[in-house]
Amino acid sequence: MATVQPNREPPATVPPLPVPIPSVGGNPALPLSCAIPPGILRSQEAFRRDLPQLLQNKRLFRQWVAYHEATRIGIAPSEDDLYEECFRRGLREEEFVVCCIVPELPRDIDVAPPHEV
Repeated sequence: MATVQPNREPPATVPPLPVPIPSVGGNPALPLSCAIPPGILRSQEAFRRDLPQLLQNKRLFRQWVAYHEATRIGIAPSEDDLYEECFRRGLREEEFVVCCIVPELPRDIDVAPPHEV
C-alpha cells in the first residue's frame, strides 16, 4: 500500500476572476456552470419515481441503475457496466444518470457539518 506524503509546498494563491461569473436567472448564487442539463433532471426524476419500488426488492439493494430520461437503461452490480452501456447506446454524459439503489436522504436535511460560532 502506498504511503501518502504530505504536501510541503506553500498553498497556491488563485488570482481573482477577471469577469463576473454568469448566473442562472440573475441569481448570483447559481452560477451558469452549475445549471443541471434537462436530460439529467428528467433522468433523476425517473429514478426518484421508481426508487420506492426498487427498494422493495432486497436483491437490488446497493445495485446500480441507469436512466435516460424516463427510460430505465438497466440494473447492474457495477456502475461501470452501466456507463459503458449508456455510451454504447450513443448517449452523452449530460443525458443520463447512474444511481445506487439505496434510500435517499430527504431533500430538506442539511448534511453540511455545523459551523462554529
